[in-house]
Amino acid sequence: MLQSRLRLSIALILLLVPLLWWGFASTRLNDEPLLDNGAARIDFFVREARITRWNQSGEMAQELSSPLMRHYPEPGEMLLDNPTTLIPREQSGEFRILAQEGRMPDSQERIVLAGDVQLHDNPPSGSASEMLTERLTLYPPRDYAHTDLPVRVIRGLDHMESQGMEVFFDEQRVELLSEVKGTYHAN
Repeated sequence: MLQSRLRLSIALILLLVPLLWWGFASTRLNDEPLLDNGAARIDFFVREARITRWNQSGEMAQELSSPLMRHYPEPGEMLLDNPTTLIPREQSGEFRILAQEGRMPDSQERIVLAGDVQLHDNPPSGSASEMLTERLTLYPPRDYAHTDLPVRVIRGLDHMESQGMEVFFDEQRVELLSEVKGTYHAN
């Protein structure tokens, strides 16, 4: 019995040594540089990109600009670095939206702006206001934007805070959704 176990152990060792050597010898290290998978997925990029949307009467309805825009075909979307969006007001003046980054699907039905999003409302008369949040979804065809995140609105000495906001650009109206509190200074 002892002799058969010894033979089995010797046979097992004799088989394992060549198998281990073959396994280690076949897995060689590759000295070639690795490809950046993210760069391989980009099918085009544009520096100093500018996208203009026109209304029915041929006037500018919105202008989106970005120092760098990258297009990814697999999800079918564009990534925007530091996008700026201009939306003209009817009587003059404009809404200006700034963010650190943006995502826009190929359908251009919406633009998700994120990272220190600032919406500046510059009316032709009256005080300018600034709305600050971390993410804002802009729907260009509907002239509408919204967020469910905290928002801070500053107009002169007045300020308000809210949980969520809706902006109707065509009506030049902003609605603060819930938990609104702030300070108002009467003239």
